[in-house]
Amino acid sequence: MNQTISTAASQSRDEFLMDGHKLLWHLDRVNQWVKGERIAPLHIDLGITTGCNIDCSFCYGVLQGRTGASSRFDMPKGPLLRFLREAKEAGVRSVLFDGQGENTLNSALYDAVACCGEIELSCALATNGTLLRRERMAELLAPLTWLRINISAATPESYRRIHGAPLFDKVVENIRLAVETRNNNGLATTIGMQMVLTYDNLDDIVPLSKLGAELGVDYLVIKPCSDDPQKSLNAPTGEYLELAEVFRAAEACSSNGYNVVVKANKLANSGLKDFPRCFGTRFIINISGDGSVFPCGHFFSTRREEFCMGNILENSFGEILSSDRYWSVQDKIASIDVNRECETNCRHYYICGFLWKLRNPPPHLDFI
Repeated sequence: MNQTISTAASQSRDEFLMDGHKLLWHLDRVNQWVKGERIAPLHIDLGITTGCNIDCSFCYGVLQGRTGASSRFDMPKGPLLRFLREAKEAGVRSVLFDGQGENTLNSALYDAVACCGEIELSCALATNGTLLRRERMAELLAPLTWLRINISAATPESYRRIHGAPLFDKVVENIRLAVETRNNNGLATTIGMQMVLTYDNLDDIVPLSKLGAELGVDYLVIKPCSDDPQKSLNAPTGEYLELAEVFRAAEACSSNGYNVVVKANKLANSGLKDFPRCFGTRFIINISGDGSVFPCGHFFSTRREEFCMGNILENSFGEILSSDRYWSVQDKIASIDVNRECETNCRHYYICGFLWKLRNPPPHLDFI
């Protein structure tokens, strides 16, 4: 890791390993993969709508075929609940409701989260927080392992600029409500905030870190903006290296029960990966809001026909997972150039580095 961005403030700690991975605690599945077995993914990022109600300047969903809220497709409740049960049966261990759209637009979300609780499938929700419903907050939070609200600005003015909507006060109100509901009901749900860095919100880093402490959330995670190989989103890269002092000031806002976590590994990589191939899609796959199954969300729109592995509205997840199509696409993913054909700072970044090392061990292994 580039030491100029390794802040390591004494009060801050990354207890959830957000700047790393947890594959070491799933070595049973990893060892199956090492042996060449066909494995079920450990985790699925699941979209249940293609639409969104705001217009974030950094939104990768725009490149994935995201639609407006009024023209969206919402995954129907019946097939959605069926899929969750099939995923659990297949060996999937967690599901994150996160896709190219804003999943709280789909009213089936609440039933889906409840279903995960009933079948003991770990689940979480990433949301822009604008549509969280007061009367259903406890119902939503109870089955969730964690709730993360993307709020990448610290004032109403910067929120409107970054997120494209005058909803800053509404999001702050909903974060307060979520924390209050969690605490009053004795729930174990972790509640966090996420900040995606762009050229336009660097001045918000420390103020937002202070706001997170005031709101009583468990963490604020600060991460780089992902971009495609064509730099369609004009995401910063090397500029992050100049912000070490700012990151230290942000981390200094941490206190008992609240941590500001800077994703230093990603922020320091200048948008490049130090591994040439991706094996991460064997463990994490993505499902678009229209039910299409992909190894990676980058291909929701780009080269869609080439990398779509099936659709959960048309076939059972078990059928898709056992199909020749699923595994031929996985093999193709493992052959692409990750620094020329993939998004920067992708969802699979952390586990890919680990898996590449496993497949390509150094000499003299006995000398540990």
